[in-house]
Amino acid sequence: MNVKIILNCRNFINFLLVLMLYTIPYQSIRGSLFIKSDGSLWGMGGNANGQLGDGTTTQRNSPVQIENSGVSNIGHNGGSSLYVKTNGSLWGMGGNAYGQLGDGTTTNKVSPVEIEKSGVRSAVVSGGGSHSLYIKSDGSLWVMGQNNYGQLGDGTYTDRNSSVQIESGGVSSVAAGSEHSLYLKSDGSVWARGRNNYGQ
Repeated sequence: MNVKIILNCRNFINFLLVLMLYTIPYQSIRGSLFIKSDGSLWGMGGNANGQLGDGTTTQRNSPVQIENSGVSNIGHNGGSSLYVKTNGSLWGMGGNAYGQLGDGTTTNKVSPVEIEKSGVRSAVVSGGGSHSLYIKSDGSLWVMGQNNYGQLGDGTYTDRNSSVQIESGGVSSVAAGSEHSLYLKSDGSVWARGRNNYGQ
């Protein structure tokens, strides 16, 4: 179930600060990814699920190169990774037990797999959880992965190993907790779905 949240100005600014923090997820406790100024993608740290995308599950104590160029955005939670290229394609690697990579399987990937060929603007992987969200250039919102608390917002509690569309347009930013999701629309409204045991 989607819930619309009305925020006053001060709360809205605080929300944006949190949103900014969690939509630049370059590092985590189990692994890290970063983009260089030339658009190349690098990773280091834990790699048990193949989340560094270097074709192995070997821990890396120094950076390894994953892409030579063309990477514009990263979504990463340590166990799973997504990235967007400048041509709008979406790629994923790592943990995929709940289909959070959206490639139609629940098999971990040690090398990047293409999820969308074009049209993707940004992507987020849930922090500590197993669901993913991405925004297309038309402002539509797409989700995949674990859905045990309705965090995908598709009206079910069914896990999705391929992406499903939640909004047809107007989405400007998205953030994901372990079992809930939030997104900001271009009209300034904020929407939420998923677990709410602490009022999150």
